[in-house]
Amino acid sequence: MAGPQFGLAEAGRSWPDRPSVFGIARRGGRIALVEIGDPSEKVWLALPGGGLEPGESPEGALVREFAEETGLVVRPGVVLGESSDRVIINAGRAFNVRGRFFTVRLVREEPGRLTEPDHRLVWRTPLEAIRTLHRQSHAWAVVEWLRGLQAAGGHSSPALGQGRRAP
Repeated sequence: MAGPQFGLAEAGRSWPDRPSVFGIARRGGRIALVEIGDPSEKVWLALPGGGLEPGESPEGALVREFAEETGLVVRPGVVLGESSDRVIINAGRAFNVRGRFFTVRLVREEPGRLTEPDHRLVWRTPLEAIRTLHRQSHAWAVVEWLRGLQAAGGHSSPALGQGRRAP
């Protein structure tokens, strides 16, 4: 599944691929986001998720990342799509983040599983998320998710053809 490429390549900079996963969890009319950074300084919003560890499945990485970043236990749903995003992260290192975006079902909250102290769970409406997400690829994924909801008549799973079950 090929998707859009976000971010401009800077001449002379290497952009190694970084396989990653991100998810959209809904509670009521809001979705889970992660506020990253020091609140007394600059913060930004992202969908929960991150890079795959060696040998880790996308679904396993998604469950792990949600727990570490939000304290939420989730079950992966359908794949919404994939995109690539050239970003500079981790002390100025450049990556082409190859993101796979999933719907997720919220199983329970376990705040004790949160291990990243500069990450805070926040809930926003999808439109607030689209306006405030730091990465274009994350906003694109929320739009794709909303399109699937609209096609499904407002149900939590995208309409047939709008997503595919995680293997």
